[in-house]
Amino acid sequence: MMRHRARRAFSISLATLGLLAPTGSRAGTELPPIAPLSFPRDHGSHPDAPVEWWYYTGHLTDSAHRDYGFQLTFFRARELHLAHFAWTDAAAKSFHYEEKAHLGLPGIASAEVGRLAVSNEDWSAEESGGTHRLHAAGPDGELELTLRAVKPPVIHGPGGLSRKGPGENEYSRYVSITRLTASGRLLRRGHPLALSGTAWFDHEWGPGALPAGARGWDWFGVQLSDGSDLMLYRMRGADGRATPYSSGTFVPPSGTPIPVRSTDWRLSETKGWTSPRTKARYPAGWEIGIDSLELSLAIDPLLPNQELVTEKSTGVTYWEGACRVTGSREGRPVTGGAYAELTGYAGRDVPGFED
Repeated sequence: MMRHRARRAFSISLATLGLLAPTGSRAGTELPPIAPLSFPRDHGSHPDAPVEWWYYTGHLTDSAHRDYGFQLTFFRARELHLAHFAWTDAAAKSFHYEEKAHLGLPGIASAEVGRLAVSNEDWSAEESGGTHRLHAAGPDGELELTLRAVKPPVIHGPGGLSRKGPGENEYSRYVSITRLTASGRLLRRGHPLALSGTAWFDHEWGPGALPAGARGWDWFGVQLSDGSDLMLYRMRGADGRATPYSSGTFVPPSGTPIPVRSTDWRLSETKGWTSPRTKARYPAGWEIGIDSLELSLAIDPLLPNQELVTEKSTGVTYWEGACRVTGSREGRPVTGGAYAELTGYAGRDVPGFED
């Protein structure tokens, strides 16, 4: 565990790089006016932001109705580019991941300005006309996916500004496409496995600071069978409880997204899992309730072990996994899929924490 730092890095990609946001953050500072977001321009890179990442997760099935999950993330921390690719095979009870780290150099790693086109070696994500094309490879094979946006971009927070704390650098710009159709294949030892399903896209950029005392966060991206989607994140304070800067967004099947305040929802752990590799204990099941939306959900991982120990890139340990969802909305049963991201449980996911 890293010691003797007062500041926290918002992006997990800063854990071993030392590229922390400025330490002069002042509680209660008002931010200057922020530029309105425009797409597809703001799907591209923002070189003036110290920290930025593009995040894809999704749920896929094959012709035999076997379930899979994938995560493909591209990080930019100033001139350093990092990437993670993870694959969950529920039937085989297997989870594998790969990682990359390079300086931003032509033909090696890049992120274009003005449009979404990011790459790290042979991994890539590119968007044009609402269609995203992904390519990545790992121990399970070579993944090629075409994603098509079902809903327009959703901006989280006023003007797309997502507060993580009260200080002037404790925020990010945060945009999601909460539902995309997915089709493609996994090429394994020369044999293509046809896949289809749904995906979720997140893009964040900003100064990269967390408030003093922050212990990590729990993030959920939920896609329900009635066409609605939900993003929630719980920012955990020193006592492990949600801070007032926890928040979320509910995206109905059509119409205007609805902000969800930290006081609007309940999140409780139903099970736990201890990693045999790191000995970290993670939540491994949750119940979420939002009375104002008449929403009650149970979330359970497809596999308990979906932990990433990224010693070759970000140097951090976190849990990012595919989950099943059951519950009800407005008195009617719903099912679905979710991805959960858990940081701050293994001691190296968010730098600056003391023992």
